Order: sequence, then C-alpha cells, then structure tokens
Amino acid sequence: MSPPQAPKLTVQLSLSPTTYSYSSPIPPTLRLSITSDAERPITLLTYNTPFHPASGMTQDCFSIWDLTTDSSVKTTSIRVQRMPLSRARGSADEQYLLTLPPSDTITVSTRFARGNQDLKPLSRAEAQQKREEAERSGKARRSLFACGVDGLEPGHRYSVSVAKGKLMSFWWVWGTKDDVLVDPESREWGLDNIQPEEAPLEIGEIAGVELDIEH
Repeated sequence: MSPPQAPKLTVQLSLSPTTYSYSSPIPPTLRLSITSDAERPITLLTYNTPFHPASGMTQDCFSIWDLTTDSSVKTTSIRVQRMPLSRARGSADEQYLLTLPPSDTITVSTRFARGNQDLKPLSRAEAQQKREEAERSGKARRSLFACGVDGLEPGHRYSVSVAKGKLMSFWWVWGTKDDVLVDPESREWGLDNIQPEEAPLEIGEIAGVELDIEH
C-alpha cells in the first residue's frame, strides 16, 4: 500500500487594519489562516517559520517592500543560539507544535511590530532620534531596521509578504500535537527522537497585502 500523499496547505495572509498612524500605540495585527486538505490531522514544527509569526517577525519570515520608493526594506533579524528543541509536555517549545485538523482553518497571529508590548512603534526618523539619545546616555540602543510598522516612513505605502525561502522545508508528521508530546521525565524529550515525514508539504501561492503609513 502506497503511503498517503503529502498534504497541500492553503494560506491567507492579512493585516488589520491596513492603514497605520504613529500616533497610535497599537500596531496592526498580522494573521495567517492555514488550511490543510489532508483527511487526518498533521502537526508542524513552526520554529523559525512564518507559521509562528511572533518569533518569525525577527527571523526573516516576512518581507517588506516600499512601494513608494520601489525598494526593499531592511528588517530586524536576530540569530539565537539555543538548546535542541524539546517535545516535553509543558516546555516552552510546545508552542512551536501546530496541529492542523483535516479540512479546517487554523489562524495564527501577532502584532505587526516589535514583540515587546511596552514599545510603542516609532517611525524611522523617531527611531533614529531615540538611538542617538540612547548612545549619549549609554542605554541599550534600538535597532534602526524595521520590525513590522516599527521603523517605516510616514506617507509611504508598503507591500508585506511571506518570505518564500521560509516555506521550503517543514518538519511535519501525521497526528496531533498530543501524539508528539511526551512526559517531562522522558529520556526521549528531544524532538530529534521523532522521524518526520520525508515528503515535502505543498504550499500554494500566498498573496501579499498592502499597508499605508499615514503622515
């Protein structure tokens, strides 16, 4: 009997609202709605992928193009050295296991800005000013590279899209997250104790969205 065919995922990207002003402390919300055509559940590892958008904001998972200047926007990228991923129930890595039920849609979301809720988004000019002030006072400096609306320019229109390179290779298995997880005391707590499916997931084209930054 031949193995079941790898599922196809349909993904929709959205921003709400699609207009932003730096007078507001609340940035737009970025959402990804993911639908699997499989007849049974599958579970994905979303670490360092767009399907965990909160961490993906600083892992080159989303691209921003300035439609006003017809140029690419440099975005914040953070490299993290860490321990091997864990599948222990209750561990911090449990958040990176996403189960897609058959023929149903799961939506993941994050604020389209820096992850720290206390940081109000700043325009590029404001970020430059804050950085100069921090350098004079010896405080931690804020990156000038964009992160969501943080670091963009008023009066410009942008196109936001999912970075295709981050969709090329997904760790995935048949079954639910509960099938993957083990008790914290298990000696096989490492995710590398599970052999993922070899067949690559098929992910359809994901349309980008436009965003206007008001003066």
